[in-house]
Amino acid sequence: MFEKVNPEHPDKIADRIAGALVDLAYAKEKDPRIAVEVLIGHGTCYIVSETSTHIEPSEASHIVERIAGKNVVCHYHENPQDVHLSENQQDRIRCGDNGIFKGSPA
Repeated sequence: MFEKVNPEHPDKIADRIAGALVDLAYAKEKDPRIAVEVLIGHGTCYIVSETSTHIEPSEASHIVERIAGKNVVCHYHENPQDVHLSENQQDRIRCGDNGIFKGSPA
């Protein structure tokens, strides 16, 4: 069984936006810590990030415009990475439900 989704489906667009934000974090900082959630539909894109790398709202808006088009309103909210999670990610790389990261949540 497999799923085929049109590349213009909002979930696929959201994935591309999240990936572009992660790429931007890597361009700004060596070994950044970033988690991104993107919800897009009906002309609006909501982005929430938890990150060690500051991303300007204008940078997020530019990414959304490039990927989703000029008629999409972007709302970007950034949070600093959780201190406990950051400390637990210092020793080694591990794989968990939230992808690959160093350490494990407290």
